Formats: sequence, structure tokens, C-alpha cells
Amino acid sequence: MKIFSGIQPTGQIHIGNYLGAIKQWIDLQNDAEQSIFCIVDLHAITVPKDPEELQKNIISLAALYLAAGIDPKKSSLFVQSQRPEHSELAWILNCFTNIGELKRMTQFKDKGGDSDSVSAGLFDYPVLMAADILLYGTTHVPVGDDQKQHVELTRDIAIRFNSKFGQIFTIPEPLIKKTSARIMGLDNPEKKMSKSSSTPNNYISMFDTADIVKQKIMRAVTDSGSEVKSGTERPAITNLLNIYHEVTGKEISSIEGEFVGKGYKEFKESLTEVIIEYLRPIQEKYNKIISSESEIKELLNEGANKVWPIATETLGRVHKAVGLGI
Repeated sequence: MKIFSGIQPTGQIHIGNYLGAIKQWIDLQNDAEQSIFCIVDLHAITVPKDPEELQKNIISLAALYLAAGIDPKKSSLFVQSQRPEHSELAWILNCFTNIGELKRMTQFKDKGGDSDSVSAGLFDYPVLMAADILLYGTTHVPVGDDQKQHVELTRDIAIRFNSKFGQIFTIPEPLIKKTSARIMGLDNPEKKMSKSSSTPNNYISMFDTADIVKQKIMRAVTDSGSEVKSGTERPAITNLLNIYHEVTGKEISSIEGEFVGKGYKEFKESLTEVIIEYLRPIQEKYNKIISSESEIKELLNEGANKVWPIATETLGRVHKAVGLGI
């Protein structure tokens, strides 16, 4: 198993990002032959970003990766733009990707794809993601359910390329953790929890204080009635139960049993407590790590150097296949 995944250094990294991605990476790094986790800053600039804020977010996200348990001895951790092979391979793959395929990407449509004012980079985002994955011979891509379509496009591009030039790329599989594939917004259980949300009441940030966590959970929307019971017709309480399950490891049926005869208030109070305790050790480690920016940068540089041989070897095969260079 060869793993690749990444998160954009934008907005507030929230508990949905952690439960749906980073937590899974920590488990996978112990079993995978190759684990590569990236801070995808090139993806971040597909929409306008303040340069200074982007730099701070890169360092902050690296510190969070480390605080959460990503081990540089087991995994490679680096910043996407540190390896120019990502951009070069993306350009080559552009030449084997159809515009119609990109127009069908639902995330592009959701982010304003009907407007002529969006950047070409936003339109082309899935091809860069394909390059990220294919550059390292990735066999499995741990992603949220909303990114599955992008991995499917990556597979299509790789299969098309291989059919023309031979076995150049490994065909990757999406790896989706079912219970936490989509942690939904606290203010709207019909939409995914989002770090780009216009309101902070949508998410629990990995850096929220105990008071803020309590405030957000107590304000979280609930379904009609008061029974703490999951179900398709009860999306709000189901979402909160999923979060409770992820941070405690308890089965949802067991959690429901604990709150038989109790209402949403008691459940929310308990959920608040378990989230605060879950975040505390990560926040404490983060505060220690972020205090040494030079050490973080050194680790990122080491990670970029560690993946360099894989990236250049793949790109060399691609150059030879398509006839580039002399």
C-alpha cells in the first residue's frame, strides 16, 4: 500500500478535516509501505489568497500534522510547491484530459463554475490533484466522499495514458472511511462541515477553546423532537452522534443507549465534554511545536528531499513516453 493525501493550508482546520483525513492518515502510516502527506499550497491559490496569511497557514498546518501524530520517520511530510514535478506533470496530464471531464466536476460547479470570472486554476484543479497522486505511484488515496470524483478522474487519466504509452502510472483506489467520510455542518446538517464557511458556527476548529466548543455545540441545530436517535430522517442528531462516535470510539447504538430518556441538552453537554478532552492533547502538542518555526521548516525540507527520487523517476518515465527533451 502506497498512500498519498493532502490538505489545503486555508481557513480553519476543523474537526471534520481531522476525523475524515488526518486521523485516518495516522493509522495508515503504521501499515503502508509508503506514506506521503502534503500541504497542497498550489491548490490553495486557485482562489485569491493573502501571501502572508498563506505562509502562516502552511507552517500552522504542518505543526498540526505533527501534533496529531504524523511521524516524519514513518511518513514524508512536505509542501507541494517544494517539488516542481507536481506542476510539470500536471501540465503534461492537461494534454491528456478532456474539457468535458473537467466541466463535470461537481466541486467546480459548487465553487462558481458557471461564472467566467473564476480562475483557470480552479477549473484545472482536478488535473493537479491527479499529478499529485500519480507522481508517487500511489495505490490508495484516503479522501472524503466529496473528493471521490477527483480520484475517479485520476484513474481515467492514468488508464488513458497507460493505454497509449504502456504501464507508466499505477492506478490508484480511493480509500474512504465510511463513518467519518462527511462530517456535516453544525448549522446545516445537509452540507459538509467547511473551513471556508461564512460562519464559524458551522465547524469546530482544531484550535477552539473549551468555551467556544461549548458555545458552538449548544447552538448546533437539532431535529424535531428530543430523542437521541440516529436515522436518515434525523440528519442533525445523526451528525452529532457520528462526531461523538469518532472522538470516543463508542458505537452509535451504545451512545444512544446512554441517553435513553434524556434530551438534546444532556447529550450536547456530554458531547461538548468529550470533544474538549479529545482536542486538549493535540492543542498542547501543537502549541509546543509551533513555537519553533525553524524546526518545522527543516522537517518540511527533509520531507521534500525524501520524495524527490520518486518524483523525478516518475517524471522521467513520462518524458520518455511522450517524447519530451533530447
